[in-house]
Amino acid sequence: MFLCPSNFFPEFFKRPAVCGLAVAGLFCVLSPAHGQRAGGEKPSRFMNRIDAEEGARRLDDFRRQRLDGDYCFEFELAHKPHDSSRTIRYRGIMWGSWNAFGPVTRFRVFAAPEGRATGGNSPGFVELIVQNGTRTAAWYRPSSGDVFQVLEGASLFEPILPGMLYSPFDLQMPFVYWDDFVYEGPTLVGASRVAQQFLMLPPEGSASAELGIAGVRVGLDEIYNALWRIEVMDTDGEMLSRFAVRSFQKVRDQYIVKRISLTDYPVKDRTTFEVKAAAVGLSLDPGLFDANLAHAVDAKVPEDMEKL
Repeated sequence: MFLCPSNFFPEFFKRPAVCGLAVAGLFCVLSPAHGQRAGGEKPSRFMNRIDAEEGARRLDDFRRQRLDGDYCFEFELAHKPHDSSRTIRYRGIMWGSWNAFGPVTRFRVFAAPEGRATGGNSPGFVELIVQNGTRTAAWYRPSSGDVFQVLEGASLFEPILPGMLYSPFDLQMPFVYWDDFVYEGPTLVGASRVAQQFLMLPPEGSASAELGIAGVRVGLDEIYNALWRIEVMDTDGEMLSRFAVRSFQKVRDQYIVKRISLTDYPVKDRTTFEVKAAAVGLSLDPGLFDANLAHAVDAKVPEDMEKL
């Protein structure tokens, strides 16, 4: 996850403010007839309102974006409780690829704060395999576990580690593939960027709907059709959390997300994800992402990781 295609930004478009980045390889076919409720007038000559057909096309294009080859990141999670000046830092590794259903990612997060992101069978970590796309799924195991256990229902919304905001749901992003959506129109993001907003609606009877998520607002950059932010809304129309891309970096001619923030509302605890080293254009063993085989596959960190 958290990547963008190699042709995403021109060289001059590098700025410290929030920038639009695409989630890795999200793709599927969405018919223009699927659950769209769009329309209305153009709000101004600077922010063009699109129609339902164009909205469906942009969502479809967004889901299809991917990197050239597989990838590996070393990352840091910095958790900042609202009621404390202390920042709690965790280290981790993620490997990513794509299969017949969509993007698939394996995460290893070291359970001890300040733990080093090293390869092999280092003790004291938790691992997840997260399948996005047309058939979402997630599995989990601690370092002491022999096999990956499937995650379902409410367990998808529990923090990866105690006190951390990121959950399997946040990593999986199933809402990108929900059929029903409301096109809400253009909006300014930051000082000058325009995003087209879509309110993705959870399927009836889904775990998201049963846990009180009424919709997930997705903002896509007007020019690059890439992710700006995600807002999870409850049944009262209040924001539960906001995911925002903060910066990106070029690695071997491909752009990846460098820094992302996830804020919990109304408490305002925040966990920041930041890539510390990266390798792209890899060819990883598919068994690395197979829940039935992954525990026996040596999850290595490439020797040629580029420090960021």
